[in-house]
Amino acid sequence: MLKLKNLLTEAPTDDVAGIYGKSQRGGSVAVGATKLKKIIGDPKVQAVLKGGLADGDPNDDKLPYTRANIPVGDLKPTQKEIGFDQSVLNNLTDQYGSLKSFFTGTANVGGPIVTYAGEYIIDGHHRWSQVFAANPKAKMFALDIKAKSGFSHTDVLKAVHAAIAADTGQVPSANPLGNNLLTGTSIDQIPIEKLTDKAFEIWKAASPVTAGTGKQEINTPEDVQKAIFANLELMIQRGFATGAPGRSHMPQSDSGGNPIDRLGDLAKGTINIEEPFGEGKIKLKSLLGK
Repeated sequence: MLKLKNLLTEAPTDDVAGIYGKSQRGGSVAVGATKLKKIIGDPKVQAVLKGGLADGDPNDDKLPYTRANIPVGDLKPTQKEIGFDQSVLNNLTDQYGSLKSFFTGTANVGGPIVTYAGEYIIDGHHRWSQVFAANPKAKMFALDIKAKSGFSHTDVLKAVHAAIAADTGQVPSANPLGNNLLTGTSIDQIPIEKLTDKAFEIWKAASPVTAGTGKQEINTPEDVQKAIFANLELMIQRGFATGAPGRSHMPQSDSGGNPIDRLGDLAKGTINIEEPFGEGKIKLKSLLGK
């Protein structure tokens, strides 16, 4: 059992500062997630993470967001692994009934993705990539975290890790599925034999469609294959953001809770991601419920 004097003197703020402090700005997401996973079991660490409104500055930790429809082509991945199948198959099968929306306005992918500064994808990479593979001119509904002075996209990824860890006491991860299309692809990898009649009719109705930097008339299944391949090539050419981690070190904002709630905590500044991180009084207040 923790003694009162330990709560006052054994502050883990140095551990937290080693992940989120100013000296770590722009630092590795993978390293930060690994460090956080090692210390998150300490209730004092969790208390510090939840102490954003009690660290002496109620505004320093705020990451507010807006709702926006952002062109798919304006967005850049912040992870360096994107699954091929997760990006392509729905465009051939229309499994989720969403394909038509990719060509007619704002793509309907079942909910918003999360972005930063209108430029970086924080969460929702595979929803983004499947829309891009069909129509890089489409728009997507996003919860766009406003740019914060001194914060890069990697800092925001780490902040989302903090919000999840503070909520769940864990640092969840997910392994990449299938081939990583960002390392390159070929047109033969697109399984055109899986193209359904329903999806083909949607492609033909939208013809000509965006394909790479040009247009592609859709008259045959092979035309669909050519269009998707051109868009995947364009995606690969545009690349991913500097410092992008692999899939296994990306924050999983929907793990054990509602992503909107996690963004709400960041917007209100309750998650301690900016110095000062405070001292023992934060942990006492959080741990003792006072």
